[in-house]
Amino acid sequence: MSPQQTARPRPDSRYGVHMSSLDALDLFDTLARPEQLSDPYPFYDWLRANRPVHLDPDGTVYLSCYRDSALLKNPDIRDAAEGDGSSHTLNTYNQSLIKTVPPQHTDLRRMGAVAFDPDLLKRAGAQVRETAGHLADQVAEKPAHGDAADLHSMYSLPFTQRTAAIVFGIPDEDFDLLAALPGRMFSALYPKADPATLADADDASRALAAYVEDGLRRRRFTPDSGFDRLARMQDTASMDDLVRLCWLLWWASYTSSLAAIDLAVLTLLEHPHTIQALRERPDAWVKEALRYRSPHVINSANLTTSRPMTIGTVSVPAQTPVRFLISSMNRDPEAFPDADTFDPDRPAMPRHLTFGEGIHTCIGAKLARMELAIALTTLVDRIPDLALASAPVWRPYTTQRLVSSLLVTSSPTRN
Repeated sequence: MSPQQTARPRPDSRYGVHMSSLDALDLFDTLARPEQLSDPYPFYDWLRANRPVHLDPDGTVYLSCYRDSALLKNPDIRDAAEGDGSSHTLNTYNQSLIKTVPPQHTDLRRMGAVAFDPDLLKRAGAQVRETAGHLADQVAEKPAHGDAADLHSMYSLPFTQRTAAIVFGIPDEDFDLLAALPGRMFSALYPKADPATLADADDASRALAAYVEDGLRRRRFTPDSGFDRLARMQDTASMDDLVRLCWLLWWASYTSSLAAIDLAVLTLLEHPHTIQALRERPDAWVKEALRYRSPHVINSANLTTSRPMTIGTVSVPAQTPVRFLISSMNRDPEAFPDADTFDPDRPAMPRHLTFGEGIHTCIGAKLARMELAIALTTLVDRIPDLALASAPVWRPYTTQRLVSSLLVTSSPTRN
């Protein structure tokens, strides 16, 4: 068992938290600090052992043990989200697929599934792989001239954006407009976002909604793409539902994958002996990488209790937000032996939670797995000597574990 699992740090020795003030611990604020984002796992170890059910000062309950992931399927923690009149971004988010409950959620998920049809993804695969190769060659040029390359801005970000555009059918002339919006919108999810940040997020949110509605009405998306298939549903579905669905899919389709690719690259660079396993068994490698470094600080679908409950030893009132610390659950040694070891040949194990669980399982999971497999295998084929040039720079105070830059170098050798 790793030192992280046996030598659990005292909270006041690393996190600025004293035992006498645990009830005042702002957990999300602590987790979203850059020093935590760089290595959150010692703190997760401590939480699971000492504070597995944490009631935050703002009334939110945070869960860190894998055993509590069963609550993701509990209908009593699935209360419908309320609108948020103060923010266009949050109001639209709260009425979207990620926050609704049956029967509305069932209808929206059935609609959204057409944008991820297996035949559609298979057809897009060749174009996605071509995009990855082109971007990887651009990354390789910098180290070839003695410069470090920012893999995040030159590869992970444009790759995931372009993949979403290919699958959903965004015309090339609209790409630059659409690509800039999700990064601005994401700031609205931070609970302590200031008014100026929220206003900018809402401007971006309204622009995306307006673009999507115009595209649906005028059938401007690439024929038989994901959004074009949704546009065909105008006779059987409300325009409001279709707009919110496309709005969410464009926003969410590459933010999670973006974080996942950067984190998987870090894992790959730390474990170069697994490159052959990645080439031969990309599905297994990606599965373990998603468990080992989940892109989520907290789950996206923050759920709410519909009745009073007891979770662990904590009494939880009705209308209490419940958040799941997915990264902690995925490294829980009670569920995953040697949880801090990256092993793409890991024996059969429980389902990791990176894509969620229950009705809110990520609708784009197949696309995300395809993206990771293509992005990573292309990198090792085009830049076999890839190496970190410096420590990643982490983007603070987000619900996902995102880097701002990931500088790499290499001595490129092309096939």
